[in-house]
This record gives sequence, C-alpha cells and structure tokens, in this order.
Amino acid sequence: MQRIADDDWVTEIGKQLPVSPLSVLGFVLAATIGVRIAGENVSSQALLESVFPLVTATAVVLADRFLVALDVPIRDRLTVFAYALGGFLAAFVVTALHLYIAYLEGTGAHAPLYLLLMGGTMGVGAGTIAGVFDIKQRAATREARRQSDRLEEFASVVSHDLRNPLSVARGRLDAAFRTGSADHLKEVDEALERMDELIEASLSVARNGTQVEETYEVPLIELASDAWAASATGDATYEVVDSRTLQVDPLRAKQLFENLFRNSLDHGRDDVHVRVGPCDGGFFVEDDGPGIPEDERDKILEQGYSTSTDGSGLGLAIVRAVADAHGWSITVTESDSGGARFEFTR
Repeated sequence: MQRIADDDWVTEIGKQLPVSPLSVLGFVLAATIGVRIAGENVSSQALLESVFPLVTATAVVLADRFLVALDVPIRDRLTVFAYALGGFLAAFVVTALHLYIAYLEGTGAHAPLYLLLMGGTMGVGAGTIAGVFDIKQRAATREARRQSDRLEEFASVVSHDLRNPLSVARGRLDAAFRTGSADHLKEVDEALERMDELIEASLSVARNGTQVEETYEVPLIELASDAWAASATGDATYEVVDSRTLQVDPLRAKQLFENLFRNSLDHGRDDVHVRVGPCDGGFFVEDDGPGIPEDERDKILEQGYSTSTDGSGLGLAIVRAVADAHGWSITVTESDSGGARFEFTR
C-alpha cells in the first residue's frame, strides 16, 4: 500500500501542477538558445557557442519525459528539478563572477547575458544528472529498508505462527510413541504441511519484496482467468466485467490475483461471487461476501494480521508486496453488494 505522510505537501503540490517543471525549464532554455541561433543568422560563432547548451537543454527535457514514462513518483521528479534549478543558479553565479572580474579588468565579453544563460544551462544539465543519481540512491535505500523490514516480519511471523503446528506435531509424535498408534501420525503430517505452507508464503513476501522481473502488457481478463483456474474454487463463481491491458510481471501479478481470490473464498460463502474489472487508473477485485469492517481495512494488508484463527496473515501481505512492486496503491473499501473491494491504482 502506498503511504504518504499527512504533511507531504511537496507531493500534493506536485500532483496539482499541469506540467512537469523540469520539462518547462529545459524547453525554455532550448527555445531561448534556438532563438538566439536564428537571430545570429546561424553564424559559425553562434553555433559553436550554442551547440552544447542546446544539446544539454534538449537532453534535460528528454530525461524528464523518460522519468515520467517510468512512473517515477512526482516527489522524486521534483527532487531532480530542484537539483537542476540549483545547478542553474550555481553556474549562473560562477559565470557572473567571472564576467564581473573580466569587466573590472577591461576585457568584457560580448553578449554577457547570453553567456550567463549558457552557463546556467550547462549547470541545469549537471544538476539533472546529480538529481537522477540521488533519487536512484534514495530508491535503493528505500528498497533495502523495505527488504529489511520484510525480513524482520518474516522472522517474527515464522517464529510466532510455527509454534502452534510445531507443538501439535510434537504432541502427536509423543502420543504415537506412547500408544504405538499410527493414527497420530496423520495429525503430524497435517501439522508439517501447515508449517511448510507458512514458510513458503513468508519466504515469498521476504524474498520478492518490491522487485519484479521484466514486465509485459497483459490483458486483465487473461491474468484473472489464469489465477482463477489455478485456485480451488469449488462452487464459487467469478466474472470479468470489462478488460484492459496492464503492464505487469505476469507471474507476480497472477500471484496477486490468486491471493485475492483465496481471501474471498476463505472468508465468504461457498458460492461467493467474485468480480474483476477496470477502474479509474487501474483495476478492482471485489466479492459479495461479508466484507471487511472499516476499522480493520488499514490492518489487513500487514503481514501476520488475520481475522481467522487458523490464518497466517500472509495472503494479503503478498498482495501488498506485489502491488508495491508494480507501483500500485491499494484502497480497501466495500463493494456494491456489501462485500470486500480492493482497488489498485497508480
């Protein structure tokens, strides 16, 4: 689930901007340089002075468009803009000092304002590179922190949830030794299977975290249908009310749908009906089961949290991990029929 601090005013302001400020900055600089070249009748001196700043300004715009295409969060893109603007101001000041010294020495430059602009443009390019490097380092740090948190959750959940089936297995095994009855071994086998399921599910969350392999465009109906076919659904039914194409890692996306379906089946009636379809900015999965109480909707995606006495609390934690990996935020709400509804949006 995407979490944004209540006081994250930078992100809120960024979302309200009609255009990306870094693109505007790069475009204005490129246009100004282009106008100057045209005004000089494309002289060799103008081209020589302007070629690198013009390429730099154009590269800044392309870099920003690339960040937008990668769905880099607006806060990170504003960070790159801040670096670019800082680079512009730093280069502008240094160039201004140099021109002032030249003026005091009586060797003033031709078109000093334009030289200030070109120096600032090169500073924008350097600042953009520094900004991109910084957000990559921050992303790596966030990912490392998330992985560390998930490993801690894994250790906590495994150490807690394995105690019960382990105690059952030990008790039944002792009973088998005392009585010589093989009936107790069936309980041991079931306890061991339960432990294996818990370990595998926990490892899935801890190992995969927020990583995805190569993504592809896959129809929503195909992902949902494959996941439903792989689930033991019994008398339950499902429908895809409409379809759209999603850019996903197919294996992990299928894992998300399987766990959502399993959640509906485990907490609903035997004949629960599940609906899948597109919504504004993403897709939804809902059912006509008992729903999720409003005071629990912020907790159910946490690893280890379960409303069932024999639940591991890992299924929806896996859903959250897969959503994080694809850059989706999750909204847990109520379906029209009173059941649970999960919305995944960017």
